[in-house]
Amino acid sequence: MTPPNVPQLVRGYAAKAVPSSSPLPRQVRIRQSGTMWQKPGARPLRFTAVEELAVEEVAFSWRARFPILRFLSMRIVDRFAAGEGLLAGRLLGLPVLQRSGPELDDGEALRYLAELPWVPHAMVANQALEWRDLDDRTVEVATQVGPSCVAARIEFDAGGDVVGSAGDARPRAVGKQTVPTPWAGTFSSYAVFEGVRVPTEGEARWELPEGPFTYWRGVVESLELVYPERR
Repeated sequence: MTPPNVPQLVRGYAAKAVPSSSPLPRQVRIRQSGTMWQKPGARPLRFTAVEELAVEEVAFSWRARFPILRFLSMRIVDRFAAGEGLLAGRLLGLPVLQRSGPELDDGEALRYLAELPWVPHAMVANQALEWRDLDDRTVEVATQVGPSCVAARIEFDAGGDVVGSAGDARPRAVGKQTVPTPWAGTFSSYAVFEGVRVPTEGEARWELPEGPFTYWRGVVESLELVYPERR
């Protein structure tokens, strides 16, 4: 059942993205490839990833492989589930990165909100989302994370496609500290997978005082609908 507060912009996007006769999946699984940068001017890091985004709850899992040498790769898991986020990395099976805590929880929930264009079913089925219109091409979507409320803005073009998302203060790791930083992303190049129409290209950037820093650029190579297991 569609929550009553879903704006018409969002309803229109979901109607165009998802066939009306389509049953509700449990997750949307996408395969990606792309490039990341750890800081401005750093060398590009190639990756391949599988991301699973939940439809009826605020949850996702991003599992990525970053090749380092011919037979050596770093494995990264970035996820949010049951109100908690985790960012972990392993190299040769050994942990080299581990982050968690309230700031990461907020940042991971914001990532889910910002990536809703890739899971259009959730835009009208996820009861944990709160929506409101901002203007004729922009909406805000929010969710509760423990004591915090996190929110993202989603921007549409004249044809009703999502072209961007943004947040005012997403937690950004700077050394051992976390700094709330304006953040934004873009979406483009729509295509249809398994009857579902989604953007296939995306970018994410930090709006730093010295200028925007694009740290993630990716391409969706496939999309799969994951349905609840029958008992």
